[in-house]
Amino acid sequence: MSGKTLVIVESPAKAKKIAGYLGGGYTVLASVGHIRDLAAKASQLPEADRKKPWAKYAVNVDDEFQPYYVVHESKKATIAELKRALKDSDELLLATDEDREGEAISWHLLEVLRPKVPVHRMVFNEITPDAIRDAVANPRDLDMALVEAQETRRIVDRLYGYPVSEVLWKKIGREAKSAGRVQSIAVRLVVDRERERIAFRSAGYWDIEGTFSPGDFDAKLTSVDGVRVAAGRDFDELGALKAKDLILLDERAAQELVAGLTDAAFTVRSVVQKPSERSPKAPFITSTLQQEAANRLRWGAQRTMRIAQSLYENGYIT
Repeated sequence: MSGKTLVIVESPAKAKKIAGYLGGGYTVLASVGHIRDLAAKASQLPEADRKKPWAKYAVNVDDEFQPYYVVHESKKATIAELKRALKDSDELLLATDEDREGEAISWHLLEVLRPKVPVHRMVFNEITPDAIRDAVANPRDLDMALVEAQETRRIVDRLYGYPVSEVLWKKIGREAKSAGRVQSIAVRLVVDRERERIAFRSAGYWDIEGTFSPGDFDAKLTSVDGVRVAAGRDFDELGALKAKDLILLDERAAQELVAGLTDAAFTVRSVVQKPSERSPKAPFITSTLQQEAANRLRWGAQRTMRIAQSLYENGYIT
């Protein structure tokens, strides 16, 4: 290739590492995350739309939920740098992360930069020389399904999370930062669970377990005279038995049964062997990585993700 290829990634640390692998002929710069988002206030919209009922959400609910995006003030210098580099380039490779947010960042870069050179999407799951060279040699097109998924999630956040947040501020105060998508659903789950707890009615039952030879194996009483003994799964949320053909043992009945069985002779009628298999644990995802780090190392989520990002940027993990 005679000219320069501009490669845009998300983080400066990643840009420096990838530039070292690609060498001459490539300019690697970082967008530093998202470069634009939905307008934060009505005053950022065109004057004709500022008085519309949907203006403060920057989503036109009267026209197929069209979003109104603005460039972050803090990213204008970054965009100017990217545009300058693009003028001297013959090709643009969008190398943001291969996930929903990364795909959306690439799309926003296209919308803002308006490149006049060929554009391709460069994706990789590890930062190693071989992985980077393979990603350059095998680019793909922008995945608009992922872009639309991210955009939909952001719009739902704005239309649903914002109004709930306003209720939160009125009831609790501004120290409650935001209800948001996840927090709103979490509150709903907590409320539903609390209602279940309030409606719950406790019920007691006893069971009997014995230890037998040879081998000192344990066995549990499951039936008396052919009638099954009630267990925890046999009660409904009101504490009543779901079926009538069960024996409910209380303390007195259990003690009487134990006394009557003390000198009884027991026989093993059958032994059933069942094959079992054990699979290796699944690879870490973000949540399981954070849980394991918390359990084993007592690390917080922020520290765990900072270290994971460093390992990723240095090619140690995918």
